[in-house]
Amino acid sequence: MTKRLIAIACMLTLLIAAAVAVVVASRSRRQPALPPDVPVAASPVGVRVKAVERKPEPVGRGEIAMASDAVAIVCGADSATADRYEARNDALRSIARRRDLPEDDVAALLAYLRRADDALRVERVAALKNDVMNLLRNQEPAVEGLAETLIAMIEGRPVAGFGRSGRAGVPPPAADGDGTPSLPGNTIHPPAVIDYCIQHLGAMVNELDESMRTGVRGAPALPDGGVRGVLVRAAREKTKPYAGTALYSLAEDKRATAAQEGELKRLTLALCKPGVNNVARIAAIQLAGQRGYVEALPVLRDTLFGEKRDAVLDTVCIGSIGLLGNADDIALLERFRGDARRSAAVEAAIKRIKGREDIGTPTAGKEASLTLRPLLRAVQPHEIRSDSFGGLGAVPPDKENIVGGNNRGFATRS
Repeated sequence: MTKRLIAIACMLTLLIAAAVAVVVASRSRRQPALPPDVPVAASPVGVRVKAVERKPEPVGRGEIAMASDAVAIVCGADSATADRYEARNDALRSIARRRDLPEDDVAALLAYLRRADDALRVERVAALKNDVMNLLRNQEPAVEGLAETLIAMIEGRPVAGFGRSGRAGVPPPAADGDGTPSLPGNTIHPPAVIDYCIQHLGAMVNELDESMRTGVRGAPALPDGGVRGVLVRAAREKTKPYAGTALYSLAEDKRATAAQEGELKRLTLALCKPGVNNVARIAAIQLAGQRGYVEALPVLRDTLFGEKRDAVLDTVCIGSIGLLGNADDIALLERFRGDARRSAAVEAAIKRIKGREDIGTPTAGKEASLTLRPLLRAVQPHEIRSDSFGGLGAVPPDKENIVGGNNRGFATRS
């Protein structure tokens, strides 16, 4: 009997132990323990929110692959989308904020810039390449060889170490009468693309070292005069619209010497004269007003006295006379007072002249606010309008640039 009681007691003990184990396991499943790296607050009163700086997230292989696919589409390497601007622009938009593109992608984009053939229309190629230039300029660290690539695109020549950007056997630039080389006539990139190259070089000029900026102290891959030399030669191309853009890029140089400032003045005055490309002439006349080049006044007055009328050209002449002229010019300006397209500029110019006459200052000079060309935006004559100050500005584009800046090139107007 005693043995039976002992056996029953043992069985009951085992059943109780099993039941307890089942209950513990069930509770463990319902209430999992917090991971070790998450601290548990003892009381809600002791909890304080702390802002923690997020470290840059590493780029995984999948993201690099996506970027590479996008770059291939941007460059026109995908036959299915090579002739579709929207697809290539969308691909560029998908990587527009990247600052850490892989080296292979950077190399592919540089090669695309140098390549002149493309399935898209010229104006769309110009818009796309402008955005590619913006993307490359935004990379960290800076893209090696970008300035050399832009120079080669302007001058239609090979880039040392980066393949060929022009036709084989492109001769060196011929010299002008004063011995200064001019741009070769067989440059393979269209003027709109060259205009963007010049604008980007102007935006980069203050970031370049002295050897790149002026070509001194050994820069074998650069042409004579470095970046400044390229811009000077572009400004001498009087029949090209980008000559005026080159003036503004030269004016961006904060390290310009007195001699270089004098060179800019001579180039500007030369482009103010008749016979120059109209877009370049408009830029030069406005820059003359901004910089206080009173030597331009005779040409500006002759233009307004002339029989041929051009609303945009007249308006910039009126604006710059307002910046440079004197009380004797008011009668000339008043001839255009009744013209709706010129009246705002006339009123602003007369107000400026009278204001200077009152305080005895000869010229407004650099205090003027007449910007023809917003940074990195190729402005065409039909896109120019008078602003509230009587000066000129580009008509705001209908879309924002996808890589910084508010320019979209020509493509958004198609």
